[in-house]
Amino acid sequence: MTWFAGKVLDSLRILLYYFGINKERNMKPEALQGRFFNDLRSVTDIIRLLDWTPEVHFFAKDRDGRFMAVNRSSLDRHGLTSESEIIGKTDFDFHPPSMAAAYVDEDQRVMESGEPLPEQRWLVYDSVGTQRWFLSTKHPLFDRSGEVIGIAGLMRPLANSPFLHAEYSTLKLAVDWVLEHYQEKLKVPDLAKMVSLSVSQFERKFKAQFEMSPTRFIILARVNAARAILAQHAHSLGDVAQRCGFYDQSQFSRMFKRETGITPKEYRNFFR
Repeated sequence: MTWFAGKVLDSLRILLYYFGINKERNMKPEALQGRFFNDLRSVTDIIRLLDWTPEVHFFAKDRDGRFMAVNRSSLDRHGLTSESEIIGKTDFDFHPPSMAAAYVDEDQRVMESGEPLPEQRWLVYDSVGTQRWFLSTKHPLFDRSGEVIGIAGLMRPLANSPFLHAEYSTLKLAVDWVLEHYQEKLKVPDLAKMVSLSVSQFERKFKAQFEMSPTRFIILARVNAARAILAQHAHSLGDVAQRCGFYDQSQFSRMFKRETGITPKEYRNFFR
């Protein structure tokens, strides 16, 4: 009798399940989706899933540019251990003004247009301190009345993109060489030869892919390396210049200010 009663209950559960599903099939997809998300305890339960994507950096900001949510990779990239250390802060709390402004300007473009901004290339350090090309995609966030209240964004390594252009694959060897050997003497003809292209072909393909010349990319890689040293170590400026492949301190200071808007000394003082 107990076995029979159990089978009956199982059958009733199945019937109730299918009747419930069928009843909801007439609901509009937006209504069904909205009810599901309204029933969630917190949207952060979904965000926590992104902690398991180590090479993907997620962030959400409000209309004033304050961080509202990040995943573990974003915390690591900022040198933080807890989300509470970043909530309510802006890019200006973590980067010198001229550099923070570049991030904020792009955020504002997304919020003012109300349109996504996909696949923007940024040369930044990953969570283990390695320079890499990242693709950044930002999307506006709307409140229930349709007003933009912030943005959400993802950054992932360019090399992992499913939309990777064939041109990048051609240039990748030279790009990686620059990022790993920026402190050495680098010449554009040597880089072109490395990927079996003429200098003119190499420069044309490089500029089309990265919107900068190979020469500027070399300088940018060196400046980024210098930024990492200046933020964490007390080396003299002359020593930093030598470590990062600049001809001398004068060239280092000139190139650094051109790329960041501030001098190496001003950049170092920001982190003290």
